[in-house]
Amino acid sequence: MVDAKRAIVRGFGRASSVVKLENFPLPSLDDDKVRIRLTARAINPSDLITISGTYPSRTSLPFVPGFEAVGIVEQVGGKVEGLEPGMRVIPVGTAGGWQDYKDTTADWCLRVPDTLGDEQAAHSYVNPMTAWLMTRELARLKAGDRIAITAAGSAIGRMLVTLANAQGVKPFALVRSAESEARLCGLDATILVDRPDAPAAQSLRACIGPAGLDTVFDCVGGPDAPLLADCLRASGQFIHYGLLSGTRIPATLWVKRPDLRFHLFHLRQWVHAVQRERLHAVYAEVAAAVAMGQMATPVRERYGLAEITAALADAETLSTRGKVLLVEP
Repeated sequence: MVDAKRAIVRGFGRASSVVKLENFPLPSLDDDKVRIRLTARAINPSDLITISGTYPSRTSLPFVPGFEAVGIVEQVGGKVEGLEPGMRVIPVGTAGGWQDYKDTTADWCLRVPDTLGDEQAAHSYVNPMTAWLMTRELARLKAGDRIAITAAGSAIGRMLVTLANAQGVKPFALVRSAESEARLCGLDATILVDRPDAPAAQSLRACIGPAGLDTVFDCVGGPDAPLLADCLRASGQFIHYGLLSGTRIPATLWVKRPDLRFHLFHLRQWVHAVQRERLHAVYAEVAAAVAMGQMATPVRERYGLAEITAALADAETLSTRGKVLLVEP
């Protein structure tokens, strides 16, 4: 048997402390499976949050983290159709991206267009798909809508602003620093920066006027969520898709605003609920947009899989300068 490397979590906690690298023997490939040699792996906030144990009911220990990676089909089982060795794919549906190889079924492999390089392909699934689905299918943005986006200087925040602009919408973009504000240069947004004396969510109330907002896109949670809810019009939408603060939304939000349409969006739930053909069709649209630069992701640092501890310590800073990528040495 050939030995390979994988990162594994056997106990929840800070990723740079609990994720360990180990060797494991590659088993024989099942007839209905595809073996992918992974070449680039993203480190996303959702990975770090999962490793921390925020969602223990959805995560069984031990596990190999990594929701997003790209690789080359190296071997196909005898019953597999539609994929051949040498094709580039993104294996989705389960975690397991932080390893040398991943085995999965062909229908969970998204074909990567030739126009998309590995670095962008490794970031073309989680954030772009989430942003695309939330703006196109959930919020159904249209020209003139009034929206706010938290953590707008993050990779997905910038994608949401970009997609909103494409629909004729100028959002209120909430950011935590001047560095985050600079990430929105060239986009059309009203930027609100956190200040020591007032969070951006509080400043938003003074900016929107009596009409209120149609939609809030929030990936922070925590005590600012009720402030954001107060900015929504009657029956407005609160779309919550992340927990960067590490603190859940206070129950007072629903007590004070029972009229709101609250949506908790998880890409994983959408992916497992839709027909597989629909998943492939949406990804093809999203990948084409990423290849054209509409939802590109900046990469600030690259590490080999063997440097996983250093890579995670870097990623835990949550810098807006770009993502940390695990690549082949």
